[in-house]
Amino acid sequence: MAKETTVFASNLQALRKQKGVTQEQLASFLGVSPQAVSKWENGSYPEGDLLPKISEYFEVSISYLYGQETEKKSFEQMVLDELYSLHEKENEKSASSHEEYFEKLLDIAWTGQIACWKNNKYYYKKVVPEEGVRTASVISDNAGFGYFNLNLEKQYYALVKEPEDGFSSHLKLSENLRSFFRGLGEPGVLEILFFLMSLKTFEAVSVSTLSEIIGMDVDKIQNIMDKLTAGDKGGRVIQCVNVVKSDDTETAYSIEPSGIVPFIVLLLSMDSLINPPYGYTMQVGNRDKAWFDREKVIKMIKEVRNGRV
Repeated sequence: MAKETTVFASNLQALRKQKGVTQEQLASFLGVSPQAVSKWENGSYPEGDLLPKISEYFEVSISYLYGQETEKKSFEQMVLDELYSLHEKENEKSASSHEEYFEKLLDIAWTGQIACWKNNKYYYKKVVPEEGVRTASVISDNAGFGYFNLNLEKQYYALVKEPEDGFSSHLKLSENLRSFFRGLGEPGVLEILFFLMSLKTFEAVSVSTLSEIIGMDVDKIQNIMDKLTAGDKGGRVIQCVNVVKSDDTETAYSIEPSGIVPFIVLLLSMDSLINPPYGYTMQVGNRDKAWFDREKVIKMIKEVRNGRV
């Protein structure tokens, strides 16, 4: 007498068909016979130690297999659920603690870095050296690149997908670019920006105070602030605040919260260029084309020489 079809059997069969695999292919992945898979889809149950592998294969939870969840969760949602669970545990320890959460995010980012290595399916933990030792991981591919800075003091990850028309179509030689880097090199500019980054939310500083701290004339400080906030530059990194006095108003300056993040990323990247890694934990080069299109670069250079940029 045939067994009654169970929720597990129905879900397993539906998932297998959605994935487009045969009973034989599923059996091969699990290391069992095709007959075993057939029995499961007709009412039997697998051994308990096979359930995590089945769950992993179909990217669903074990609860979903047994019908305790009505909706199949995406891989991304399962990762988010796991992180949220960790976040809740952290909140039980301390309302302000978030370090463990970010450490887990870095572990996930490291998984992404390994995945940039084409056809690699083996995971191994990232190795962060002792303080003062600079290491990194670089993986380049025709589709883009992944860069993971593994310094104990400065861990960050960058995953960049190359545009279909190439990097050189979007990273242009321009006067704005020259002006930006030229401006950062002017005396007092970096000192001002670094001090502004020491301000907390809702704090602002006046030109006179900056003059005292940095040791430059008020007029020079004001000239720098005017340049940093001129035109469409204002509001990207620096915010202007009008402080009302009894008979006048004074302009004070603070950091624009969202604008400062890419600036800090720039500083971290520049630090890696100025102080390159001693070595690379993982360095893979699967890229067989140039980073910039040569014809586009030559065209840009000619336009600059002809004064069109």
